[in-house]
Amino acid sequence: MRGLPGADPAPAPHEPSAPGDAFAPAKRAKPVRPVAKRGDFDLPQRDTADLAARLPRKARKRRSVGLWASFLLMVALPTLVAALYYGFVVSNQYVSEFRFAVRSQDFAPAGATAASTALGAAARSGGFTDNFLVVDYLTSRQAVEDLMKTVDLRAMYARAGVDPLSRLGGEATMESLVSYWQSMIDASFDLATGLALVRVRAFAPEDAHQIAARLVSQSERLINDISARARRDAVTFAEADVSRAEDRLRGARLALRQFRDLEQTPDAARTAGGTLDLAMKLRGELAGLQSQLASLRTYMDANAPTVKVLESRIAATGKQITAIEREIGKGGGSANAVAGGAGTTTAGVPPVLSDVLSNYEDVDLSRQFAEKYYETTLSALELARSEAAAQQTYVATYVQPAQPQSSQYPRRSVSILIVLLAAGALWFISVMIFFSIRDHVA
Repeated sequence: MRGLPGADPAPAPHEPSAPGDAFAPAKRAKPVRPVAKRGDFDLPQRDTADLAARLPRKARKRRSVGLWASFLLMVALPTLVAALYYGFVVSNQYVSEFRFAVRSQDFAPAGATAASTALGAAARSGGFTDNFLVVDYLTSRQAVEDLMKTVDLRAMYARAGVDPLSRLGGEATMESLVSYWQSMIDASFDLATGLALVRVRAFAPEDAHQIAARLVSQSERLINDISARARRDAVTFAEADVSRAEDRLRGARLALRQFRDLEQTPDAARTAGGTLDLAMKLRGELAGLQSQLASLRTYMDANAPTVKVLESRIAATGKQITAIEREIGKGGGSANAVAGGAGTTTAGVPPVLSDVLSNYEDVDLSRQFAEKYYETTLSALELARSEAAAQQTYVATYVQPAQPQSSQYPRRSVSILIVLLAAGALWFISVMIFFSIRDHVA
């Protein structure tokens, strides 16, 4: 049927031949491929089915080739390179380790107080800080510079037989050397046990052992220097206190001597005490004379010679008391009252001995404080010296570095496995991202 895909076309009619062509073979007409109507496929169904079958197979084939190519490029090739490098190129590395702990030992000196004992306990509790200090020092530039004084690190880590990736550059700067050194040393501290572990790597067993032994010596010297400096600073501070106390005491004694020279008295307190004792004695005599005068007046005339003598003695004694009270700075009210009985009056004068005594007490109190402070600083100095001699901080290296017998690095199988896993993970992630993007675009 016409117009149906796959139907054979009808034969075209032949025109009559010319007379001369009677015996000529008949020409076959070209078969005309029917064209599908509007709405039909432009291709025959059989060709469409074949194309539809061939396209997925080609796409799957290209996809499989691309996956295998990416796997070989991203996984197999890096793993092969790593296997060749770790198996035949990389140099062996030898490890020498040592373990230590920073310890503080205090011997309680004679005369140690509770405060000094507490300070000693605080110093012992700082052992963790000392351990951290040593561990941090071993990875610092200062440790490299100290090592370079006795060990040629550049020559050890730039040997001719070492592979280029592991070897230190011949013209490396100090900063590059420090970075390289930090990759060749592993120093750690355990807070639970208080122990430190140091592992040093080198390309020759004797180099690793030599470097580790020098690090032990440097750590001990570092702790000894810090401990000695702490003890020296404590003693120096105590000596400075004693020096200040001496200057203070010397000044106080000089002021006291100048006061004595000015007032012309060796001890104003004793002078004032003697004056007061004299005043009390005169007051007692005055009371006795007044009592005796009162008794005589009961039976004798007021103009009797005995009465006149007693009145004169009473007046003289009153004047003495008034003068003494004025000397010590006491107001003359009571003395005037006493002398008033004898008909005498006195004018008030400014106090003298009270001011002298007050100034003397101030000067003498400063002297006493200076003496007490001086005695305290002397005791502190002796205690600081005793504690400085008793406190000992040291590095206890309980595992000494030894010369290694076999190499521990590199760990070839582990390193190759790490490269394989890392490359495989990267390849898998890349493939997943590629398919996700393709499906999103399609």
